[in-house]
Order: sequence, then structure tokens, then C-alpha cells
Amino acid sequence: MMKGLITKEIIVLIKNNKMQFLCLLMFVVLGVFLKSPAYIMFIPFLFPMLVKQGLTVDEMSKWDKYSACFPVDRKKIVSSKYIVVLFAAVISSVMALASFLLINIINKDKVLSLNDIAVYLTVASSISIILPAFMYPFDFKYGTAKGRIVYFILTGIAVAGLSSAFMGADVAAFVTKLTQPILIAAIFAAALILFTVSWFISAKIYETREI
Repeated sequence: MMKGLITKEIIVLIKNNKMQFLCLLMFVVLGVFLKSPAYIMFIPFLFPMLVKQGLTVDEMSKWDKYSACFPVDRKKIVSSKYIVVLFAAVISSVMALASFLLINIINKDKVLSLNDIAVYLTVASSISIILPAFMYPFDFKYGTAKGRIVYFILTGIAVAGLSSAFMGADVAAFVTKLTQPILIAAIFAAALILFTVSWFISAKIYETREI
């Protein structure tokens, strides 16, 4: 049953986000040809929005009532959405890595170091799971309409922080501070812990919610 739920989430994701996928590719092209990691770092912001569409479609199609007819508990329904988020996080990280490598190939005069790439990938992968970790409990509790407000607030804060960090005059100094392996691992571990806690909270909310 879990396989079927995950397949359903992926089908909804692909079917309802064709234009958004084009926007995603646009960020990759801009980042590579302008030799700017900042553009590539916007990829993790888009993925949570794409995955979030699945919950919006569920509400519009009354999936909650329909799913109650299946022999599957609500925790598995929540888990399928979080698993797809992790799947999206892996894809965004792979896309970011490929983009950074392309930047190095095109821009031979100023090559990104392995430490710099590690920092960028850590930030990208962490953001791609932190945003849904904050969003989903609100979505399951109050619905996607109100949850969307939380998403835009969090995205605005994240974009502002990203812009000041990666577009400022002292980018190299900022990245250097984050190149310690222990710190990189700590950032990603904190993101995973937050994601796991969110998973349990959302499952608890959905299990007790009246359909």
C-alpha cells in the first residue's frame, strides 16, 4: 500500500507542476551561464512548493474521504508525503551538484573548491527538507490555504538570508566559516532531526483530525 501511495504522490507531482519544472531548469541555466551559485541555491526553494501541491490537490479532490475507504492507516498517508519530500531533496541536491560541476567546467578561471561545493550542497539539501518540516504540520492542522501563508513567510525569510549571504560583498568569508566538516555535518543532522520531529507531529495531527 505504501508503494501505491508514493506512486500516487509522484504522479500528482509531475502532472500538476510542468511549468514549475521549467522554472526549475531556468534557475539551473541562469546559475551555470552566469556562473552564480546563488541562482542554483534557489532550486531547494522551488521543490518544497512542488511537493506541497500534492496536499492541495488532495484537499480539492476530497482525497481524505476517499482514502478512508482503503485499508491503510493515516500515518502511512502522511509518511508517503514525507518520503516524496526526501526524494525531491535528493533530486535537488543532485541537480545542484551537477550545476556546480558545470560552473567549474565553464568558468576555469574561478573554480569552486570542494569545500565550497560541500557547503552549498549542505545548505541546499537542508533547506529542501527544513521548509516542508515547518509547513506540513500547519497544512495538516489548518489546511493548505493557511499553510501557504506560513510557506511564503518562511520562504521570504530564507530568500532574504540567502541573498544577504551569497550575494553580499564577503561571500568567500561566509563560505569559509562553514567549511568545517563537523559544522557541515551538524547543520545537516539538525535538518534531519527537525524533519523527523515534523513527521511525527504531522502524523499525530492527521490521525486525530476529523474527516
